[in-house]
Amino acid sequence: MKPLETVYWLRFALGILAALVGIGYLVGTGAVATNFVLNRSVETGDAGLKVPQDWSSSGNGTEWSTAYARTGSRSVRINVDNSSAEWKSKAEPVNEGSTYHIDGYFTGQVAADEFLLTIRWFSDSQGLTLIAENNVSIPVGNYSQWQLREGYFTAPSGVKSCEVVFSAVHGSGDLYGDDFEIRQAESVTKFLNSMSLAIIVYLLSYYVIKSKFKLKVQKPQKLFTAGIGIFFLAWIVLWALLYTIIAGA
Repeated sequence: MKPLETVYWLRFALGILAALVGIGYLVGTGAVATNFVLNRSVETGDAGLKVPQDWSSSGNGTEWSTAYARTGSRSVRINVDNSSAEWKSKAEPVNEGSTYHIDGYFTGQVAADEFLLTIRWFSDSQGLTLIAENNVSIPVGNYSQWQLREGYFTAPSGVKSCEVVFSAVHGSGDLYGDDFEIRQAESVTKFLNSMSLAIIVYLLSYYVIKSKFKLKVQKPQKLFTAGIGIFFLAWIVLWALLYTIIAGA
């Protein structure tokens, strides 16, 4: 194999290494934006209690249902006539001042008044003392297919935890919810930090490659740019793949 061909393959391998270093840094610092909602697709739970694990309901008008599901075989249902009912997740810790993305998928019918997807903020870690809440409206209408409802909200001062709530407030309708999410909004800083690490790996590797190959090529100055494209292509593809897998786990 010619020296420059060897350098190209080394750049490819180093791109993979740079991606692993970047993801390792994000995981180590807790910067990967994972979903805070436990049992997000409401699949696991006690069939006898008729409530999914890590969720609770108001009782009347609610059902842990197998009639419809976007993921798996179960969803949570609210079926009310001019009444109120809710499903809520277990409270999870959050940071004040950070922005969070909430979403959920819904199918069925909203006939009148309010159905909501809500994030509630608490000043304690157990979810007992409510500070505030932010709502995403689920408008009156027929939802024959699963529809995404989502919003971005900033955690208020003094917050320690939050929960996601699917509710009807003096509403009428029959609606199913599934695949709920609370996730810290993505930051460009995370990507830039990973890119900085990739650049550092590239620069350090250049000096190693130069020491090994400078006498084996006609133009040693080409060793700096040889394989730069395959390095960053390997890095970005693997980095994006690993980040998506870890964030969605």
